[in-house]
This record gives sequence, C-alpha cells and structure tokens, in this order.
Amino acid sequence: MPFRSRPAHRARPIALLTVTGVLVSAGAALAITATTVESTAGSTSTKALTLGTFDEQRGLVQAQIEQSPNGSGPGYYASDNVTFHKNIREAADGVGGRIVGDKLYVTTTKDLQIYDISNPTNPVRQGLTTVDVEFENEQVPTDGKILGISGQTSSVTTQALPCTADFEASRGCLLLFDVRDATAPKLVQSIKSAGDHTSTCVTVAGQTCAWMYGSSGSVSDIRRALDPATPPITESAKNWLTGLHPQLRAQGWTGALPTRTHHQTEVRPGVLLTASVPQMLITVNASEGGSPEAPKLLSYASHLAAPDNTTRFVHSVEFPQAGAASVMLSGGETNAEPTCGPDNGAFSTFTVKAGKDTSPTFTYASTYKLREGNYADGNTPAGGYKLGCSVHWFEQHPSFQDGGLVALSAYESGTKFLDVAKDGTITEKGFFLPVDSSASAPHWAPDGKTVYVIDYLRGIDVLTFDGAVAKGGPAKLQK
Repeated sequence: MPFRSRPAHRARPIALLTVTGVLVSAGAALAITATTVESTAGSTSTKALTLGTFDEQRGLVQAQIEQSPNGSGPGYYASDNVTFHKNIREAADGVGGRIVGDKLYVTTTKDLQIYDISNPTNPVRQGLTTVDVEFENEQVPTDGKILGISGQTSSVTTQALPCTADFEASRGCLLLFDVRDATAPKLVQSIKSAGDHTSTCVTVAGQTCAWMYGSSGSVSDIRRALDPATPPITESAKNWLTGLHPQLRAQGWTGALPTRTHHQTEVRPGVLLTASVPQMLITVNASEGGSPEAPKLLSYASHLAAPDNTTRFVHSVEFPQAGAASVMLSGGETNAEPTCGPDNGAFSTFTVKAGKDTSPTFTYASTYKLREGNYADGNTPAGGYKLGCSVHWFEQHPSFQDGGLVALSAYESGTKFLDVAKDGTITEKGFFLPVDSSASAPHWAPDGKTVYVIDYLRGIDVLTFDGAVAKGGPAKLQK
C-alpha cells in the first residue's frame, strides 16, 4: 500500500489499537492481549482504514472456507489453466511473503509463519512466533537466516517488550529474527525508528542481508545481528535517499525529488531498483562507486512517456535476470477506488538498453489495466471493490528470460497470469478470482508450477498454473 509521509513536527497519536492474538507452540496455546498501543498518522491511510473494517468479513469468509469440502470457501472462478489445490486459512490477514529455498516466510498482522514447501502443493507450517501490531511489512526481507519485520506503527512481540513507534518521524521499529531454525524463529534485535513502511535486505561484500534499507531512507547495519554478543543496534544517522538527489539532477531529472519509496528490490548483489518516482537503479558496491550509506545512482526510469497518468504512484518493481533482462516491470497502486478508471493502479513495462557507461536506458513500453466484468470473464463487477480496483504485488516466473510469465495479485480482482513479450507487450493468459478475496501478493514455488497467493481475507491460496493449456472461455463458479 502507499507509504505515509513523515511530518516535520511531532505527530499526535490519534488511534488506540487493542489486539488479541493466540500463539500456538508445541501444542500449547498462549493468549496474549496488547492494549494501549498507540498508532501514528501512518496507520490512518485509506488502506489502513479499509483493512480495519475487514474483521467481520474475514470471519465470514473463514467460516465458509472451514465448512467447504475443499477449502475454497464461497467459491471461485478460474481460467482453464489454473488449478486450485487448497487454502491455508491460519494465514488470514496475510500481508506478505518470500520464498527462500524450500521455505515460505509469511507475515500477517498477528504473526510470522514459516512453511516447508518441499511438497509444493501441500505446505506444512514449521514455525510460528510473535504477535505483532505493525503497518504493514508487505515486503518480507530475509535471506533464510535473518528476517525483518518492518512497521510504521508500534510492534508488540511475545519475545520482548513492545517496541514503540517514533511519533516524531512517523515510523516504528525494525524487528530482526534469527530464522536459521525454521521451527523456532527467535527475536534478536529491535531497532527503533528503523521501521519504515517496507525494508529491504542489502548484500554488502558478499554477505547477504548485511544492511537493511527502509523505504523512507533509514539505514541499518545488521552484519552482526545474529551474534548474541552484539549490543542493541541503532539506525544510522545517514539517509540513503537524500544523497541521490544531486545525482538525479546531474542525470537530467527535473521533477520532484523522492523523499521516500514504496520499496526496493535487490536485482543483484548490492544493486537495487526502487519503487518510487522516478524509479532508481542504485548500487552500494564499492567497485561501482557506491556504499551502504551513500549509494550511487546508475540510472532512472519514469512514466513521463506513458499516454496517461504520467506521475503515477509506483508500488512495486522487478528487474528480472539480475538486471540483465531486456524488459523491466513496474506496478502502481490506488486504494478504495470503487470502480476501474484510467488512473487506477496499473502494471507497466519498460524496455531496457545498455548505455555507453554501462548504465541501462529505460523506455516506457506498455500498460495493463484492470477492468470491470462479470466474474466469469475473470473480472470483478462494479461495486465489488473494497481495497480498490488496483494491481498490488507481482512476481515473474523463475524462467523469465527477456520476457515471460508474470503472476500479479490485484486485491478484489484476484490474481492474473500475464505474458510479457520482449518488446514489453502484455497479454493476459489466465486468472484466479475468488468470490470474496483481497489478494496481496503471489509467489512462485521453485517448481515453476505452484503459486502461493497471500490474501488479506483468505490467508494463502495454493494454485498451479499450466502454460500449455489455453485460458479457455467463460469460467464457471467452482466450489
């Protein structure tokens, strides 16, 4: 969801959250109630307020899932090339996920869950820990050894005292967990004021997840976070974003200078692409002139050449093939739009060419927009949107090579399967559309067939996609 700005003055806490969670471990249930947890203006965005109304609907959907024989709940529509296998409802209010090896790491607003996906269509939970109140940790930064939960609001965990939000900066805490033992995730550090809307692992000198970048510019050196002898870590006084401003001007950017991003993705060790306006390709590698506290700008991309919505909010970015692909992928987001329109969050592509200085040149290519429909055509009818007619997170297929398959989750529009050509042309190839859902993020299993859809209402839907099968005609409601 969109980031929230950091006010220059102290933000008055305006909401009081009371959250009750249940931690299940070793067969025992531990009820935990967190009260008097203050939220900041960061939790009053359109999306946050909409999510606050989901509890009743989520309960109804979960009851229907539990009662249905195959776990599909109130039913779904799917193209002929998509197969629904199961639903994991314990991850309801699911926010984000990440796959490393044969593990799927999922964060919700109440816990961290770790699944063994060695049998792709039948994930088995290995570890579950902590009750967190965080907004929102959509991106799950982990290398399979250390994992971060980043939140703009105060976080409550069963393993330590609450880490309260920094109301001065409208950001919360970055909680770091040791996840080397997937059955027993362990909180090792709570870094106050480093909890931006999202955080990203950054590889430095060959060490994965050595530093952490926050979407509002926070920088944290976490190289020794897993060492029990390491004292409490504090965020750096540096802001990784501000040093990029003069570099943007030097490269010809005349628009507003970004003071935050939505997230960053590490396209290869030490090189990141930012979801911002403009989108920036940066490096922290010393061999390329950068450092963790002073990254170097390699290139940037914008939608100024698009036919409409040229200054659109950028929510998600991917640069496949470790930044060597001939196409770059970008997605927007708009919240609480009850209908589909020209300025709603869309998915777009850029073609890529290498410049003389080895920095790539990005050229806007194409846009895929959601539309209203009748469910059977894979599109939600008008009036069926809550979080909005908008794309959200997406992920390219492991075989993506100068084009290929992309899975894209789009709130009440479900999950789309798109083919991206080398020239950036986008074609819809399939869809999965539950009657009641709000899909957040899709993640491909290593087998290249299975997709895990993290959903704010449903939890995790386990699907497979068969590209050899045609999309087919109008879909029928399946239960």
